[in-house]
Amino acid sequence: MNARTTVLLTRPAGRNEALAARLRAAGLDVTLAPALAIRHLATARPQPSDGHLYLFVSRQAVEAYFSTVRAQWPADAWAAAVGAATAQALRAFVPPDRVLVPAEDEAPDSESLLAIIDARALAPGEAHILRARQGRDWLADRLRSRGWAVTCHALYERVAALLPGAVCEMLAMPTGGIVLLATSLEALDAIDGSLRHYRLEWPARLELVTLHARIARRLQCWYADRPPDALHTTLSAPDDAALFQTILAASRLLH
Repeated sequence: MNARTTVLLTRPAGRNEALAARLRAAGLDVTLAPALAIRHLATARPQPSDGHLYLFVSRQAVEAYFSTVRAQWPADAWAAAVGAATAQALRAFVPPDRVLVPAEDEAPDSESLLAIIDARALAPGEAHILRARQGRDWLADRLRSRGWAVTCHALYERVAALLPGAVCEMLAMPTGGIVLLATSLEALDAIDGSLRHYRLEWPARLELVTLHARIARRLQCWYADRPPDALHTTLSAPDDAALFQTILAASRLLH
């Protein structure tokens, strides 16, 4: 493995270290560059109640919610997760048989989660969407159209970080191959903002590893006037084991 391949991990602080260790052991250079800071908000959390549905949009939503909610999970309440990593975090607080989550071969998004809710044929009632200060309203709108009374609760916020100039120069003008892990649109926008801050551009060739096609499409739009081989994107499941294999495979495409 060519040690000049650099992997840039941009998930929030505390989420990258174990993955970085595995990638370094595989012979890759790794730089930790959290693009977003996660801040919990001092907002009211809805207490879990029988018959209610609680939809967690991310692992951060799980952490923010249960940082203050200590009540035992009711036997007749449902918790729903957009993907496997969020569901895994939920199972530390909610009985596994009360967690709804898309199958591993489904996209970890609101569309897949709504299909699971529909398949369960749950009677419409009170639904709570636990999310960041800003988020898509698509799921709330679809649930309301099905008769649910939906309340969105902002439990945390994502704050864009200004990446160090040296990190941005490494991304924009790599001495070897560069693999970027970006797991949200907000992170991608923050990285772009940092590059523009230093008057730098996206690199001439980039391997992007991400979680959803929406994120890939955003970067593909920015590369629209570049040569076809300038950008290659690969989708991965969100857990570290899947990310490790996907990033390793992406790094091999650079040589």
